[in-house]
Amino acid sequence: MTVEGTRVLVKPRRSLLTTALLSAALAFIPVFGVLYWFAIDHDSWQAVAIVNAIVVLIGLALVARQLTVHAEVTETELLGNGIFTPLVRVRLDRIRSVVLVPTYVGQAPEAVTQLLVRDARGRRLFRMRGNFWHAEDLRAIADSLPVRAVVIEEPMALSDFFRQYPDSAYWFEDKPGLKVVLIGGLIAAALAIAVWVMTILGMPIGFMQ
Repeated sequence: MTVEGTRVLVKPRRSLLTTALLSAALAFIPVFGVLYWFAIDHDSWQAVAIVNAIVVLIGLALVARQLTVHAEVTETELLGNGIFTPLVRVRLDRIRSVVLVPTYVGQAPEAVTQLLVRDARGRRLFRMRGNFWHAEDLRAIADSLPVRAVVIEEPMALSDFFRQYPDSAYWFEDKPGLKVVLIGGLIAAALAIAVWVMTILGMPIGFMQ
C-alpha cells in the first residue's frame, strides 16, 4: 500500500501471481514434455514449439496485465481495474455509501471481506473482493473515501450478500448455469487443441480410430 497525502494506492495479493505461475508450470511442463518427447522421435517438434510459444506468450500477457491491477483513491476519484476488466473511474462526489461485509466464498472456512461502494440509488459503483486484496488495504481504501464506512461484523454467505445488496454482483457471479457453460467451453477448447496437436504429430487418437 502507498499513501501520499490524500492519495492511496493498493495492489492485489502478490501470492495470487505466484500461485498462478506455479499452477501453470505444474500443468503445462509435463504435457509439453511428453509432446516434445514424441515429436522429436517423429521429427515434428516445430509444431509443438509453435503451440508452446503461443501458450507462453498468452501467459506473459496475463502476467503483464496482472501487474497493472490496482485500486486508487485520488483527491477527486476512486479508480481501479481487474485483470479482465477495464479501468473504472468513480467521482468521489457520487459516493453515498461504503460498506465492508465479511462473506464466505465457496467452501472456504474463513470469511473474506467485500468492499462495496454505492451511489444514492444503491447501485454498485465499485467493489473489491477480499480474496484478491489484503484486508488492511480494503480498510485503507474505505477510510480514504468521503463517506464513513459501515462495517458489518457478522459474516454471511455470498448468496446472502447478493440478496442483501442487489446489483452488487458482477455479470459472471451468482449465475451457476453460466459457470457451467464457461467451464464446459474451456474443456472443449482444451480438447480441441489437444486433438489438433496430436493430429499434426500423427499421434493415434483413441476415439477417432
